[in-house]
Amino acid sequence: MGRQVSSFGTDSVTNRTISTSSNVNAGERIFAVATGGAFTLTLPGSPSEGDTIQIIDVAGIFSTNNVTINRNGNKIQNLTENLVLDMNNAAVTMIFSGATYGWVFIGP
Repeated sequence: MGRQVSSFGTDSVTNRTISTSSNVNAGERIFAVATGGAFTLTLPGSPSEGDTIQIIDVAGIFSTNNVTINRNGNKIQNLTENLVLDMNNAAVTMIFSGATYGWVFIGP
């Protein structure tokens, strides 16, 4: 399966490799490595409209070791529930659209 890493609408993107539960920040591209087990990524609690975050399953193992995206009080796709990434090679890019709809997907 091919993966495409899109660029987000920001000039400065910080690449970060994460393999344990962590807080993530706006403007980060997360290379998630779940080979050691499932873990949780917590979104910012006070994001600004237009903030972006990208999460990529670089090890291709999310169906075995899920990564949970903790919404931290904001909606994801207009839902008040956390998101579980459980598909191998998943790559999601989210933008914060404001309090009404919260974090929404804009692509891989």
